[in-house]
Amino acid sequence: MRRRGLRISLCFMWGVLMMMVVIAGCASSEPSWTDFVGSAVEKNFPVPKEANQTETALNNSKMDYVHYKLTGLQESNEIPEAYEKVIAEWGWKEKTEESTGTTRVYEKGKQIVQLTLHDNSFTVLVPKKEEKMVIQGLESSP
Repeated sequence: MRRRGLRISLCFMWGVLMMMVVIAGCASSEPSWTDFVGSAVEKNFPVPKEANQTETALNNSKMDYVHYKLTGLQESNEIPEAYEKVIAEWGWKEKTEESTGTTRVYEKGKQIVQLTLHDNSFTVLVPKKEEKMVIQGLESSP
């Protein structure tokens, strides 16, 4: 009888251990960098499909931005090479002279996008273009 209880306990512990291994395997902390969709603020700028949108500011007078949560990113690291490759494939070119620290500035045609890395998240920001109005003055004639 005592052996049977020991077997049941061992089977139970083995089952719990297997469940922990499966759960740990499913909770990967690294993004896959394989599937991308357009950003919420600029549909032509790629973001990883597995990133979760957490905050958005649209129709701001100076900028539009969206903040995404993506476990595994580190502010102290560079943008992952696979992500940089996809950004280039989507037609964006980095403006290295304007990129600083954890913020990268990209350009496609006349559109500008800023990508900033944070720990376990990133922000895509689209600055608004300043529209300059031309005001013509009256010229006095002699």
